[in-house]
Amino acid sequence: MKHPFTLLSLTLSLLLSQTLIPSSLNSVSAGTSTEWRRRTIYQLLTDRFAQPSSSQNQTLCASNTVESEVRHYCGGSFEGIIERMNYLEELVSRTLVGIDAIWISPVVKQFEEDSQYGVGWHGYWAQDLTQINSNFGTPEQLKKLVKTAQDKGIFVMVDVVANHMGPQSGQTPRTDSYVRKYIPFNRTSDYHVFCDIRNYDDQNEVEYCSIGGDLPLPENQNVANQLNSWIQSLVKTYNFDGIRIDTVKHIKKTFWDGFTKAASVFSIGEIADGNAYYVGDYQNHMDSTLGYPMYYTINDLYTNPGTSMYRMRDSLDNNRKSFKDTTVLGNFLDCHDVPRFQSKTQDQLLVRNALTFTLLSDGIPIIYQGTEQDFNGNPSVPNGGNDPWNREALWGSKYSTSKPTFKFISQINRLRHQLPDKYFTSLSVEAWIDDHIYAFMKDRALVVTSNYGSGEKVNRNITIQGNGRWKEGVKLVNVVKCEEVVTVDKNGNVPLKIDGEPKVLYPVDELKGDEKICKG
Repeated sequence: MKHPFTLLSLTLSLLLSQTLIPSSLNSVSAGTSTEWRRRTIYQLLTDRFAQPSSSQNQTLCASNTVESEVRHYCGGSFEGIIERMNYLEELVSRTLVGIDAIWISPVVKQFEEDSQYGVGWHGYWAQDLTQINSNFGTPEQLKKLVKTAQDKGIFVMVDVVANHMGPQSGQTPRTDSYVRKYIPFNRTSDYHVFCDIRNYDDQNEVEYCSIGGDLPLPENQNVANQLNSWIQSLVKTYNFDGIRIDTVKHIKKTFWDGFTKAASVFSIGEIADGNAYYVGDYQNHMDSTLGYPMYYTINDLYTNPGTSMYRMRDSLDNNRKSFKDTTVLGNFLDCHDVPRFQSKTQDQLLVRNALTFTLLSDGIPIIYQGTEQDFNGNPSVPNGGNDPWNREALWGSKYSTSKPTFKFISQINRLRHQLPDKYFTSLSVEAWIDDHIYAFMKDRALVVTSNYGSGEKVNRNITIQGNGRWKEGVKLVNVVKCEEVVTVDKNGNVPLKIDGEPKVLYPVDELKGDEKICKG
């Protein structure tokens, strides 16, 4: 139902009480940094993850080659996610003990009008903050999704946008006729005077102007109060465990203090920049950020065998100097906003090494939907690893659980389930570095990665200095290659044969629990 509200005197809380918020609020999960730190997040696109069994067209968007399809709705929904929850469970553990966390698309109502870039199926072009996107399902179905996930031990993070409302094609921005379509911000005074960002080195311009056609909201107290009320109500109504915040750098930092406090759950922000010092300051205003500075390092090192691994040392040092807590940063190989990792390299040896670092280094790993299926966008067109081609429908994979990459991610996540809390709160310690190898120790684990790639035959022997971490005679098993077991020597060091494959070594006697990693 459309709302004929146009008066600013109608507060956001009133709007929400009539639409998105029921009279009694659900209890909110305690999604704190401590609880999120040991999670593995799976980023899914609600429209592209799974169609519900009641309404399926498995050919729609499956080929990822028809642009007119992929820029419009493909039929994924809240019910589809619920029905495919077993796929997510297997991706993390393969023993159905429960996935750690999912990050879902923004859930509010979008503009339905078509444009040269399609429609807002992705969730970032809001029209009405008080309603749920009916293309995804109903408010009750969203509640059911969150409850179903939480009953399985799965945290649910919702993507949210406070920076802008959706663009309207072919119309003049910030006119009365333009803004009256928005709810609740339907007066021109709710918006900045329209301008496009021309200089991303000018922070004032970055915060004031548009990222491309949509309208930024000002940081005046009235608008800020309404946004704070909205996020508080959204989180409480649907019992979300965390929020991922879009376009963080486009609003003044001080705004985020009130916004994240109102949400009262774990917050992780998107600041798409490779400068650790620039991104790191935002962690003073929210719990965490996506690890964009490390993203660029990982992508460069593990797709280009000629790039020296000494850059990893520099990147880690910069992160630790710039962020107040690197153990909660979001580590990722790719996402919906950047090229598919496997559009840059399809060398599976490099993919495994990159995944190993992402899943086990300091921070919270994020696996983007389709990475486990070796998605690489649309190789048949220029820049086919980018938007819109990097937002593939997962049903094109038939939800295979036999893909080697799927199994590889699952095996490492089985280990993550068994690691002690100390692993997730401690910082990694460099164990070996040269132009091709980067290895680190973290609690009782030894992780070895390299960027040789499959084009080079490697046969090296190295010895890792244990520095008292393991006693003589301790057997370490390579969790991703269970037949490989090495014994700590009399000096407490670890002799290794390097062949280019990643190694995840852990004391055999300390592997326990029902998952029985590398046993039997």
